[in-house]
Amino acid sequence: MSKRTISCDERDTLFARLRLIAGTREYLEYYHRHPERQEADDALRECGGLARLGTAGGWTIDQIKEMTARPTGRIITTLVRVLPPVRDTVSRRAAKRISRITDRLPIEPRIQALLDDSTRTIEDYAEADRRRTPAAHQVDIPPGRMSAVVKEASKFYGASLVGITRMENDLSYTHRSNGEPVSRSFAYSIVYAVEMPRELINRAPHRETLLATCNGYVDAARVGARLSGFIKSLGYKTSLNSMVKYDVPLVPLAERAGLGQRGRCHFIVTKEYGNRVRLGAVLTNLPLEADDPSDFGLHEFCRLCGKCATNCPGKAISLERTGQHEDGPAWTFDEIRCMRMWIEYATDCAICIASCPFTQGVSAEQIAAMKNRPGIMKDILREDRVRHGDRAFIQKEAPIVNWTASNRTSSLSNHLSNDQTD
Repeated sequence: MSKRTISCDERDTLFARLRLIAGTREYLEYYHRHPERQEADDALRECGGLARLGTAGGWTIDQIKEMTARPTGRIITTLVRVLPPVRDTVSRRAAKRISRITDRLPIEPRIQALLDDSTRTIEDYAEADRRRTPAAHQVDIPPGRMSAVVKEASKFYGASLVGITRMENDLSYTHRSNGEPVSRSFAYSIVYAVEMPRELINRAPHRETLLATCNGYVDAARVGARLSGFIKSLGYKTSLNSMVKYDVPLVPLAERAGLGQRGRCHFIVTKEYGNRVRLGAVLTNLPLEADDPSDFGLHEFCRLCGKCATNCPGKAISLERTGQHEDGPAWTFDEIRCMRMWIEYATDCAICIASCPFTQGVSAEQIAAMKNRPGIMKDILREDRVRHGDRAFIQKEAPIVNWTASNRTSSLSNHLSNDQTD
């Protein structure tokens, strides 16, 4: 069976769409091409959008609406669409309104929001990588040996897991989120994962999970920048893929590189850490040897488990299988429902991550033996339920956030009132 085509446009991802500012040229052009997505996306913006996460829930939805109010009406919309000076003015003013949201927070919520420095830090790593150029002379080492060196270097720089896959046209975006076309000139991708702390993820969906996730993205960017620089010093070009720039969709890439399998949650689930990881990649023409995908029986396990779906507060993950892909069974994932919960909680939720038995730890012996053996899978699920009940949850706040306990939203507290503590 031929491989399922994964090639897509990063501008179509939900994060890229929610970064569009209503009334700007980019907004109007995108929804002119995709009017079917505008209503649902605008509804998320009306609920506060990504600003709710960026301000750590420090502003209510109504306050965010007031601070991001924009010109409306048919005349303004027409002028924005046809006159570049008007488009540019609207874009600049909208960007300023967004940037002022955090600046206007009260002191304690502002400090909590500014704890997350991930975007600026990752941009710094990306800029440092752009300034580095490949050495004039290429180091010639057999691909097998070079692959071993690259993997050891990745782990030395901080990666928890690393794999290599060949780049193919079906494993690439056509355009980045900013509209730049993606070059498909690289032969290999080094894909790596960094672990996120279990003690923070198990506080899902509180603020700790967002800090853990953003730290994970920073860790992934740091690993990638150092690995990219190392490969450039060997004389080869690279493309660093971190949170501020992606040429490829990382989850299917990680699956082909052998890091794990895509689970019911639609994210990569690893043997070692479950889906409690963040991903990064470095594309290169350095001659390497590709790894094989790993099939440890996850799709059958997910069919028996379903904890991510039953615990999902937004019902974004389907309970029933809805199709069969060439690479295993599939369940549907509703990104709009998922994002609604992110915005309501002002975190990235992460309940599906905390719910996964592999996140909490499954013995290597059980994993090695479970494929095609549902009895062992059921043993894993029974043991997980004894240890964690419906899902692992630590109610006590971590020190990094407990001094802002009063800022927790009532909806979040209500949702957690019946949860089991760990």
